[in-house]
Amino acid sequence: MESIKVVIISEDTSIRVNLKKKLADRDIQIVGYADFKDESRLKIDGLFPDVVIVGVKVPIDPEVFSFVESMKFQSKGCAAVIATDDVTVDLVNYAARFGIRQVLSLDMKDNEFYSRVVQVNEYEKVIQAQLNIQKRVRSKVIAFFGCKGGTGKSVMATNLAVALSKRGSNVILLDMDLRFGDQNILLDLEPKDTIVELAQDPEGISIEKVNAFSIMHSSGVVLLAAPKSPEYAEYIKPDHVTKVIRSVRPYYEYVIVDLGSNFSDETIAALQECDEIMIVNNPDILSLKAAKSAISILEQLGIKEKARLVMNKNVNSLIRMKDFESMLEIPFYASISADKMFNGSVNKGEPFVLRTSRTVAAKEFSSFIQRVIADKGE
Repeated sequence: MESIKVVIISEDTSIRVNLKKKLADRDIQIVGYADFKDESRLKIDGLFPDVVIVGVKVPIDPEVFSFVESMKFQSKGCAAVIATDDVTVDLVNYAARFGIRQVLSLDMKDNEFYSRVVQVNEYEKVIQAQLNIQKRVRSKVIAFFGCKGGTGKSVMATNLAVALSKRGSNVILLDMDLRFGDQNILLDLEPKDTIVELAQDPEGISIEKVNAFSIMHSSGVVLLAAPKSPEYAEYIKPDHVTKVIRSVRPYYEYVIVDLGSNFSDETIAALQECDEIMIVNNPDILSLKAAKSAISILEQLGIKEKARLVMNKNVNSLIRMKDFESMLEIPFYASISADKMFNGSVNKGEPFVLRTSRTVAAKEFSSFIQRVIADKGE
């Protein structure tokens, strides 16, 4: 059974915890949480949920119903459910006027609650088929993070983006290594604008503005470049990072985010918006130490489950992959052998995936690409 993607909308922490407990360890994936603020609309849209569960206590503010109605979930192939502490016939009838499929009790037993959510999702699929509503494909946001400099995370991000674009996917590459980003060099591009100009635009950040300030590579990858000089990084705030990712998410199948090797507020904002975090390592003691610190921070942030270990420039060394796995208690997602072709492609500004290669490293990177695609469900 394909997992049901759920977004929980609630401003009550205890309700969020209760709903998470009811849906834990089942064929349901909680893809995000949101509140009823206007800025949450874009976030919810970008998460492409199958079911939205609105968690509130009575009396329910009329604005909650207005919010649900304005989101037009049914037209997007999504079912809306209310979970509350007092279910009445009047409430059920009133909620139905706003397109809410069911009203469930927060006191309902976990198994019954889960079954009702499954039933709602199945019913919504029937309605979609009858009305010929096409379910949108949820995008995937993948961050590349190097715990120290020189891991090759930027080269991996570039080549994954180009490889996915070559396969027909709609891909945007966000260079959010705000002080030392060099994606434009890796792609041999000379962008007129960067994320700085986007952030300073008086009309704010939107998908139209992001596209206007970006540049397209010949492979089809759209690049939003990093600031042209390190001192300009101070113009970018965490809110800018969040808005950029949320703006592009509904429009691109893959959003590849290249991050700096630090846990700045801007980096943390990006990590919290991502679905997966590729932590790129090298087989040395410095990488192992840095990776341990990074995983600890991700755990404190509550996003450790997003972490994927990647070994880059892998060679026979005293420090092996099993040492990372033993210390971090996370299996490796992929391993790429050291290869001269990487340096050659960097110096030429030409991603190596655009050339045919039969080396071990090329085959390993191809396997990495296939796993990313398979994990997205394509």
